[in-house]
Amino acid sequence: MNLIILFSGQGLQSQKHVHEILNDMSAHEHSLLATMVPELFDADSGQIFDNSVAQPFIYTLQYHRWQHLRQLIATPMAFAGYSLGEVSAFCCSSQLPFEDGLDLVHKRAAFMEQAVTEASGLLAIKGVADRNLAQLLETSKTHLSIKISRDQFIIGGNKDNLEQAMQIAQTLGAHSVQHLNVSVPSHTMMMQGAAEEFRKYTSALTLPAMTIPIISATEGIRYSKTEQGLHILSRQIDHALDWYFCMENIEEYQPSMVIEIGPGNALSRMINNLLPHVPCRSWDDFRDLDGLKAWIEKIAEMLVEDSCFIITKR
Repeated sequence: MNLIILFSGQGLQSQKHVHEILNDMSAHEHSLLATMVPELFDADSGQIFDNSVAQPFIYTLQYHRWQHLRQLIATPMAFAGYSLGEVSAFCCSSQLPFEDGLDLVHKRAAFMEQAVTEASGLLAIKGVADRNLAQLLETSKTHLSIKISRDQFIIGGNKDNLEQAMQIAQTLGAHSVQHLNVSVPSHTMMMQGAAEEFRKYTSALTLPAMTIPIISATEGIRYSKTEQGLHILSRQIDHALDWYFCMENIEEYQPSMVIEIGPGNALSRMINNLLPHVPCRSWDDFRDLDGLKAWIEKIAEMLVEDSCFIITKR
């Protein structure tokens, strides 16, 4: 089975995911996370969208979900990750101990937080043709963060410039313009300082070899070397991602099944739109792991039946 696992980014985490990791973590892991991001355990659920909290929190969720999922499937042909998700994918591919991966993600979040010098964020725009994007960015003094499709983008900048970009996008015929629950202008030149600090930090690390290749949102590169992975993760902090190109590369690998590890199901919906013939679901589509397991088994049986039919027909 040609299986690809997708690691989601920030934005769709919720309090139910907090409860999930609380029920899944060991006492030692709980202590580590509580010491690093005590805000996660406050009553104010809005804290889970703060960059310094969201990154370690989402990594923890994805790490634990992968530990369960890997017991149900054969080794995937590849991982892919959206924004923070590619960092989690790298940690899981390298089989880093939870504590080491948590420290890597926490450092990344801290460097990004320190690089923010004014109120900033991200804006999602849908319905503006890519030929008009350069004009929008130049006029509003904002920056491309992620390309999702030919008419769907995420841009970053300070709050005032994002407000101007919103107005311009609407005049250009945008179907939807929305501020995202992300507090830093990720993947833009505004994060140059963070990228450099992360590069310095990771250059001193000695990490295990990767075990599963990653199809990157950086130029669709497929990498399996630790050093290359760390270089790409550093570069992504202050360079735009092309998720659309990443999905096109996923299509070229002809997966027989795609699973999004969450949180949320935004990536699986994108894959379903681009590759409607490929079975693709998110962990969060199901009430629990048993539901996901049943779906995986059902698809696996269908693939075996289709294979037998083709052989018989020949």
